[in-house]
Amino acid sequence: MKRDIFQALLDWKVGSNRKPILMRGARQVGKSWLAKEFGKTFPNYIEVNFEKNPEICGLFQGDLEPRSLCRNLANYLGKEIKPGQSLLFLDEIQNCPRAITALRYFYEEMPELHVISAGSLLEFELRNIAIPVGRIHVIQVYPLSFAEFLEAGGNGRMRNMLLENRYVPLQKPFHEKLLSEVKNYCMTGGMPEVVQNHVNGAGLEKCLEIQSDMLHTLRTDFHKYARESQLKYMEQVFNSIPLQLGGKFKYSRISQDTRSKFYREALTLLEMAGLAYKVCHTSANGIPLGAEVNPDKFKVLLFDIGLAQRLMKLDYKSLLLKTDLMGVNHGTMAELFVGLELIAYVDFRQAPSLFYWHREAKSSNAEVDYVISSNERIIPVEVKSGTTGRMKSLRLFMEQKRSTGGVRICESGFASDQKIQSIPLYAVEALIKDHSWLS
Repeated sequence: MKRDIFQALLDWKVGSNRKPILMRGARQVGKSWLAKEFGKTFPNYIEVNFEKNPEICGLFQGDLEPRSLCRNLANYLGKEIKPGQSLLFLDEIQNCPRAITALRYFYEEMPELHVISAGSLLEFELRNIAIPVGRIHVIQVYPLSFAEFLEAGGNGRMRNMLLENRYVPLQKPFHEKLLSEVKNYCMTGGMPEVVQNHVNGAGLEKCLEIQSDMLHTLRTDFHKYARESQLKYMEQVFNSIPLQLGGKFKYSRISQDTRSKFYREALTLLEMAGLAYKVCHTSANGIPLGAEVNPDKFKVLLFDIGLAQRLMKLDYKSLLLKTDLMGVNHGTMAELFVGLELIAYVDFRQAPSLFYWHREAKSSNAEVDYVISSNERIIPVEVKSGTTGRMKSLRLFMEQKRSTGGVRICESGFASDQKIQSIPLYAVEALIKDHSWLS
């Protein structure tokens, strides 16, 4: 399975001033698989899993001098560690805090050795450890994007066609096939195990079974980073996220009998675990968009669209028969799809950040689903389920903020109308990587 981030690893391998890599991301998004696949490009691959082999943590309790550490690891594992020829992979590193500290010394004293580390619940351990700032290379790993899903299914040529197309409408057969693939992706999501089974011909029932197992595992993990008293609130917030898609997240919709403080803490834990992303309200008066965030107004996205639909227990058989899949659940699945796509194609070295705009007025309310920035320009993005839809909020935003262009993402093809660029759901990657329509 091809992952876009793999090329970045290859560039890192041959780059100068190389720092150890720390891969962040939710459980089962493919961090360990990436390291193992990357290890095949080295003559020698050494893996240390601190969850499976916690006793190895003892080797990090003494001297953290890199050569001494490598010597001890080599003797214990019975494998040679050669700088320049070996990849040392430290998996589930959150279970060995001293190994996190050791990363800085690998950079300072042994930069010729390629070192990659990964962990699923790193944020919780990093609260208690001073992360080696400036001495490690942090990268974010997410579920497969729709573009990667196309690649996995043997449709890489269509992905390239979209990137090379420069916003020219596609012929009907391509358009319909890509919309069909969006429908498939919304059901499977981007978790690697689910996608792999899908492309290998497993039926949807099997994919749903895997998703159910994943949700069970994620819930089981709650106790690893939450107090016993918080588990109930985490479960309630986790279940409520897909139910509140598309609107301001309100703790009162979970329960009016529980203090919001408990739900707020639970949501923070889910964010730290990489299971949820906030879409923050911004006034959008200038860049950076995060400078004018209202902390009390936000939406919440679950980190994978396939798991979201599974959590909602949507009737997948009726969904597959619908011609307007994105009209499901009042268009909230379309909004989730686009939000996750916007996250997937940004610089993987940056933590995810999404924004939306909302205006409350006595006469009428207005809301733009997402607001992004590029080349010092602020771009409003509105998601429209179906092929038609008014863009009153989008035009109001552009008028008030004097925006030079806006985006409508929908099921119809590429089109342009009065500074508004219409982009089909399957082409969010093209939007992020090619802003030529703005010029």
